[in-house]
Amino acid sequence: MYLAYLDFCRPDTPFYDTADHDDAGELFGFHDEPVPPTWSRTRSGEWVMYSPDEIDLRWQGWKIHVSGTVDNSDELLRRVGAECLRSRVHFKALANAVMVNRRNSKYADRGGSGKFVTIYPRDDRQFAELLKTLDALTKDFEGPTILSDLRFGDGPVYVRYGAFRSRKVADSGGRLVECIENPDGQLVPDERRPGFHPPQWAQMPDVLTPSLRKRSERTLSDFPYRPHKALHYSNGGGVYLARDLETDEDVLLKEARPHCGLDESGQDAVGRLERERDTLRALDGVPGVPALRNYAQGVEHMFLARDYAPGRSLMELQLERNPLVNPESGHTPQDYARWCQSVLSRIEFSVAQMHERGIVFGDLHPGNVIVAEDDSIGFIDFESSSTDVDDHVQSMGVFGYRAPAGYTGVAVDRFALGCIRLGLLVPQTRLLALGPAQCAALVRHAEQAFDLPDAYFSTLEDELGWALDQPELPDADTADLPGLLHRFRSRSHDQRLFAGDIRQFLEPGGGVAMGYGASGVLWTLARLGHDVEDADLRWVREQLGRSAMPIGFFAGLAGIAHALTGLDDDLAARCLARAVEVSRAQESDDLSLASGLAGLTGQLLHADDPAAEQFARRLADSVDDPKALPAGLFAGRSGLSLVLGRAADRFADDRLAHAARELLQAEIEQFGLHQADPLPLSTLPAFGNGLASGVLGVGWALHEYARLGLGTEFDSERGRVDEIAGQTIAANAGLFNGLCGVVQYLLFAAETEPCLRARALELRPQLQWSTSGTGDGLMFLGDESLKYSLDLGTGVCGLFLTHRALDRAVADIPLLTRSGSGVASS
Repeated sequence: MYLAYLDFCRPDTPFYDTADHDDAGELFGFHDEPVPPTWSRTRSGEWVMYSPDEIDLRWQGWKIHVSGTVDNSDELLRRVGAECLRSRVHFKALANAVMVNRRNSKYADRGGSGKFVTIYPRDDRQFAELLKTLDALTKDFEGPTILSDLRFGDGPVYVRYGAFRSRKVADSGGRLVECIENPDGQLVPDERRPGFHPPQWAQMPDVLTPSLRKRSERTLSDFPYRPHKALHYSNGGGVYLARDLETDEDVLLKEARPHCGLDESGQDAVGRLERERDTLRALDGVPGVPALRNYAQGVEHMFLARDYAPGRSLMELQLERNPLVNPESGHTPQDYARWCQSVLSRIEFSVAQMHERGIVFGDLHPGNVIVAEDDSIGFIDFESSSTDVDDHVQSMGVFGYRAPAGYTGVAVDRFALGCIRLGLLVPQTRLLALGPAQCAALVRHAEQAFDLPDAYFSTLEDELGWALDQPELPDADTADLPGLLHRFRSRSHDQRLFAGDIRQFLEPGGGVAMGYGASGVLWTLARLGHDVEDADLRWVREQLGRSAMPIGFFAGLAGIAHALTGLDDDLAARCLARAVEVSRAQESDDLSLASGLAGLTGQLLHADDPAAEQFARRLADSVDDPKALPAGLFAGRSGLSLVLGRAADRFADDRLAHAARELLQAEIEQFGLHQADPLPLSTLPAFGNGLASGVLGVGWALHEYARLGLGTEFDSERGRVDEIAGQTIAANAGLFNGLCGVVQYLLFAAETEPCLRARALELRPQLQWSTSGTGDGLMFLGDESLKYSLDLGTGVCGLFLTHRALDRAVADIPLLTRSGSGVASS
């Protein structure tokens, strides 16, 4: 998910936002030329679409892609576009060179990489004619390989069978995926995975026969290595464990795709692999630097072979061994701190040797350090290295270990060393992007939590270039939430009112929904006793009239109805009635709390609606096999169990109670809570210790099950989750996937386990770590800590709600908490 967040990080705003395509570079000249009569040209995001007026666009078929580079794309488009106009065929092209660069960048989607022009022939005859013509026009041009397609000829022309027009269906996780229609009339996913994989029922045009034959003849029969395990993929290529056919030894094989994986300097993966080759030669003999074996071409890509360094990444080991992160690590804080010091001394020594040989590593972070069983260390990924020890500017780097602007040469490596020094103890180095105050707070926490050697932090100020005598961080208790929201609302934005998580742009109606949109913000304001502006309610009404939304709670109409109750009762009633109407009219596989039937049923129960009992039984009837459902509170079984348990209690229905019990049993097995040793957090679903999709969501449902008096059979598993919740480090800060959620869980669990309330209060200072005091007031980092957020699920509203819950020592989350048993009404 982290890479998806990068697509919404614009440099001109502190919030996640859609890319400003209109201002992202000048259009290609072809797009500025007048279109011929009876042609239409429209702009849609990164694409410019061309349509002959009298020809309908088919739903699907064989389509053509033309690949291009930043340097050749302008001339390539002139040639290809002119032929498409002459042939009167629908086509689209990227708007400008900025979009071409983005498509081919290191962190771009591999499935879309290289696609510069897309052409939609009206039939197979035109498809064949265009292929031959375009191959002749573009044979001298280069472009990235399009991994999902079949190359036609020797140039940058590719083909695949797929959708021409968008038809989307929600998958099991509620995400909308592009679909094509099979011969039975069913919509099935339009797969765009690497490799040419047309549907079995798609008839192969004769014109592709030579290309298929050439593809089958293109092998690596004379290549000296045989990959047998893929270790990593990016848009620039793959990393594999391979067998050296001559020595019968394992080697690490790195692949580089030409014209792909562009970094900020514009260099592609091949250029960086050449740099890595030269660096390994220059550092031969330095402890921890693997020996270079070979550098060779395999078909269209370049490959570097080097010694394989057995072991595990420092990133993985620090999460497993750190007792603050993993209470069941078996390591005391003192033992772990000594281990950190030992590993750090080895890293420091080797990095100093690199600098003495005139090399800057350039991308130092725990994921690029391998630790063997004997605690010796090895370095991987030298593609960002440089021989410029004074003025090297970092062009790539992992967030949380990348040096700030202005750091050059060896200072880049020294800053990363300081981040590793601190991050081994408190793995929150992404917060260092906020500055020295965050660093000082993390250092104070580390010094309190670990019995550190005197010299552990003695070099940190020099490494980071920061003074650590910083003031305390801002506190939400003294901040002005209405003022902050007033300054940053954007009623003119066509997708959101208040800046929040990227799900505002990825989910239908995400910008207005409870979890990440305006409804959650307005609910929080009212919940905290503040006024809600009529203009904000007007914006919500307008958005609800523009597009269809899911029926569920945190991402749908049911949650909006919940939020608007008391603010606009008429609109709230219409939202709930609309959700009921849609649910009755359309069969859906979405049973989730967030966007599906469980969320609607939960709100019907909350509102004491007469339809609640009918919908609860329908929900139970829809669960054929609990193990086949997704995991988690928002998208899966825990959410269904919570709602069915409440319905069982309300209607005294043993069948509903049994369904709730079966769902929890499947969750317990998924998360390994029934085992003597639970599964490590690193193996759990996304945000493994979070509330929305992680183990805390399971624990929440388990506590609700016990609170309702439905049984005691899960008491030990519930206690296991309580232990996990007692950890002091969370990957994010927000309510749904982060520390605010941990605090709320502890308060909720304290209703039956009072000792947990003190633990929740202890975590209060850590809520400040993700806050920043600016001229605009208190700000709060959203999920992935790349940008600020104002929403309920990931941002400021969740923070303020959690501070209020701490003040009252009672959990408070819409729908998850409810009246009765001392739990705050919501």
